Amino acid sequence: MDELLANADPNRQLLFDSITGTLLIGGLIAAFFLARYHRRNPPNRRVLTAQISARSWTTPQIGLVLGVFFLLHLLSSAVRPFFYEEQMPVVQLVVTLFIYSIIMVIVALVNRRRNSTWEAGYGMGIRHLKKLVLAPSFYLALIPFLMLAARAYHLMLEHVFGMELELQEAAQIIAQERSWLKILYMLAAILAAPLYEEVLFRGMLFPYLAKRAGLAGGTLLVSAFFALLHFHLPSFVPLFLLSTALCLAYWRTGSLWVNIGIHAIFNAVSILALNIVG
Repeated sequence: MDELLANADPNRQLLFDSITGTLLIGGLIAAFFLARYHRRNPPNRRVLTAQISARSWTTPQIGLVLGVFFLLHLLSSAVRPFFYEEQMPVVQLVVTLFIYSIIMVIVALVNRRRNSTWEAGYGMGIRHLKKLVLAPSFYLALIPFLMLAARAYHLMLEHVFGMELELQEAAQIIAQERSWLKILYMLAAILAAPLYEEVLFRGMLFPYLAKRAGLAGGTLLVSAFFALLHFHLPSFVPLFLLSTALCLAYWRTGSLWVNIGIHAIFNAVSILALNIVG
């Protein structure tokens, strides 16, 4: 991102700085009001943790989904030799959406076998949709801490370990492409990825691990797993912190709709930034 910003024209740099400054100010205001609300309405940690833990799947059910997850990703890695390099962005998008679809179908089948609904299992009922209004506040409150931590982490990678930071492949396509493929990647990042990743990581894995390792242990394990599976070292700390915030948002609100909203806003703003400096 820094390299793209350095090469951007002055007007784009000014726009990027303006948006960043607005997010920081808005984030500090949101964090203040959320902290005040939290102090005035302290959560019952035991009750909320018990409610999340009650949504836990069994070990065989978790093993089934994770087994299919890793098998599909292993098979997808074997596809690369059969295509030209210029074809890979399209192939990767198709494979990714295929994996999303298969995993979501399996999740739906397991839910049916457990006699569970999306409302009972994830707080994703129609009546919970109103909680989506909380997503912008949670997102804004996270931004100042995320920006500060990401900046410190990237400086450490660059100046202590001598790493040259690069964007993820999908981010590179979004920043550089000017075609229908870019639009599809953007739609997948804003619409498909938040739904899939929140159901898989926070909806399925988090309750399972929170039941066995407690709230703190479950949050740390899910967040580390989430960050590692993106296979992009420069994104590890930002993604870890994002996941931590998402776990706590789900724990506090009981609805995965809030998480999906936060995740979608995060991806949308990141895409906006890439398009400004790209």
